[in-house]
Amino acid sequence: MTYTKLAVRGAATILVISLMAAFLGYIVRVILARNLSMEDFGLFYAVFAFLSLIGLFKSLGFDKALAKFIPEFLHKKQNDYIKSSIMYVTIIQLITNTIIIVLIYIFSDFLAANYFNSQSASGILKLMAIAFFIDSFMQVLKTAFQGFKKMVYFAGIDLIRMLLIIAVIVLGLNMGYGILSPVYAYIIVPMLLLIIFGFILTRKTFPDFFKSRFFVNKKLLKSISHYSIFILATSVAGVVLGYTDIVMLTYFSGLTAVALYSVALPTSRILIYFPRAIAGVLLPVTSELWSKKEFRMIREGMESLYKYSIIIIIPLVFMVFSFSDLIINFFFGSDYMDASITLKILSIGMIFATLTGISVNFFAGIGKPQISSLIVYTSALFNLIANFILIPILGIVGAAITTTISHFISMVMGLMKTRKFITLKMPVAIWARTLFSGILFIIIIWLLKKIISMNALVEAAIVLMISGAAYIAFLFLFGIVNIGEAKDLLRRIAK
Repeated sequence: MTYTKLAVRGAATILVISLMAAFLGYIVRVILARNLSMEDFGLFYAVFAFLSLIGLFKSLGFDKALAKFIPEFLHKKQNDYIKSSIMYVTIIQLITNTIIIVLIYIFSDFLAANYFNSQSASGILKLMAIAFFIDSFMQVLKTAFQGFKKMVYFAGIDLIRMLLIIAVIVLGLNMGYGILSPVYAYIIVPMLLLIIFGFILTRKTFPDFFKSRFFVNKKLLKSISHYSIFILATSVAGVVLGYTDIVMLTYFSGLTAVALYSVALPTSRILIYFPRAIAGVLLPVTSELWSKKEFRMIREGMESLYKYSIIIIIPLVFMVFSFSDLIINFFFGSDYMDASITLKILSIGMIFATLTGISVNFFAGIGKPQISSLIVYTSALFNLIANFILIPILGIVGAAITTTISHFISMVMGLMKTRKFITLKMPVAIWARTLFSGILFIIIIWLLKKIISMNALVEAAIVLMISGAAYIAFLFLFGIVNIGEAKDLLRRIAK
């Protein structure tokens, strides 16, 4: 078996586990939306977003450094350096997290009154700060497993985490704890995982941990620090892009708006996991081919990814766009129907995010992560400024428009930067024909919904089967895909 096949299979395994964890994370939102008041639901995720934003500084990027330095020391059989690296990161986490949690406790009442506008926020904020404190050490374990190339443990932590969180939440809700159910879940579960996976790391993955020596080495600490600064800068921009919507909605629009947006945003993001399954194998394969200077193969692979990702994402986006009311009502209930328009807007943004994901994986594969950072910085800055302008005027719709435009900016920058490294022929004509097929797809959905009248779920299933078959027919009819190409693709996948 070739290295590429091994890399692809490894990436696919991690992707499947990650997808399962992401799905369970979505189920958590569904359970909470169904069992909490809209204000409590909004409060929990407002606190979660706030702590995630300030939590950027709890590790200073040091935890991510383990994934880079452990493999180097492992190759050189320098166990003392491995243990020292893990201990450095753990000590830094302890110091920064202690400072943050003390500040949160000092200012919790002020934030509850002047930012969250809820008296309940103070207690929730204090308890969730404890949860984030404990969870930060779980991130050390995760990146340590990544450094040891124990990718099943690396990805499996999140899967087990979400399973346990769901179990504790359901138990808490049945016992009448209300909003405290997810709070306690996020405290208890990381404590259990620290014990379980800490034992696995020190006894199985790195059995020489307690035998190895911990020492202070200025050169090692300096190397980790320099790497961490770059990682922190990238993380700051990424989290700003991901959480400023909710943070600003909390201040300008209130907890009900946060609740609605916390339903629409994760629902739209489910779309990106499907094309990500294709792009997920790009990084290891690109890394190998780039080192071998196989630029022609990279070009052909990138062009195929740009083509087939759009073919996949277009009908998925238009499906969510057409059935946003049904999706919101089915999973979250009629109280959240006001999130429907926001979901439509955000789903469009996932088309742009799909192409951005391909570009970002390419840059990582060729060893140019700083380009990805530049793209994220630019989008995050736009997101920050535009949110200040649009959220006070349009509320959650303004936040959705801002996020969608941010994804568009990232896509354009990614495509432009990619062409500086390899000569790509962008499949613009294919994209145009695919978009036209998608428009016909959505028109067919609209007509069938007018004609067919029965149970909403049965109706949706019938409409999607007919319109989906029509979309596939359009792909062949307009020359987007041909029979020979389809057979060749299936043959290569089956190898």
